Amino acid sequence: MNQSLSTSQHQLHPKDWQPPSQLERLLYLAEVEFQTGFKSSYLYQLIKGNKFPKPVKIGAASRWRESQVQQWIRDQIEGNASGKNAEVRA
Repeated sequence: MNQSLSTSQHQLHPKDWQPPSQLERLLYLAEVEFQTGFKSSYLYQLIKGNKFPKPVKIGAASRWRESQVQQWIRDQIEGNASGKNAEVRA
């Protein structure tokens, strides 16, 4: 006779499930364009030069981690505020 598994030990109960504290959103290109203000051609130039986060590939689709895009935006703001990206004129 086969040994049966106890149902109570192997069922997930909705009351026991807890969502992760932080979910990572994956953004479509259109949303990345909207958030950064840049078109895809420029974003891909930045990616090629390792100056923008690389996308996560899901099959043929590209998605960006929202946390990385938001960090990149913050870095740009902080760089401009500190004068790192300012041009020096003679």
